[in-house]
Amino acid sequence: MSNERILVVDDDPIYLRSSKAVLESHGYRVDTAPDGSEALAMMEREKPDLVILDVMMDWVLEGVSISQEMMSRRELQGIPIIMVTSIRSSEYMGMFPQDQYLHVNSWLDKPCSPDQLLSEVANTLARHREHQEKSP
Repeated sequence: MSNERILVVDDDPIYLRSSKAVLESHGYRVDTAPDGSEALAMMEREKPDLVILDVMMDWVLEGVSISQEMMSRRELQGIPIIMVTSIRSSEYMGMFPQDQYLHVNSWLDKPCSPDQLLSEVANTLARHREHQEKSP
């Protein structure tokens, strides 16, 4: 069982509830936010170990904007992000920026199974811990 804190950011309340239930059933502490501004405020109060961030929320690329905002804030730069999206199968795909402009550690396409979510969370957190242990 893990004690790591995860922030799930998505405008879909069903996705928030189901992701929270799946992650909590495996020992993660989970907070949720329905939009980017609430997520950033929550991160300011208590820094999560990982953020699961939807791309399309109040506007098409809100998740991208939030990841860029996290990158610009020194205290949030080191938080790993899993970007969760259905944009790759939508008409908005052409609006999506190139990867070099994103602060994202991993990707999941919606919909994803609970096993895919848990696997990606565990792998991303493990890579992040390994990277931190190697850094001075």
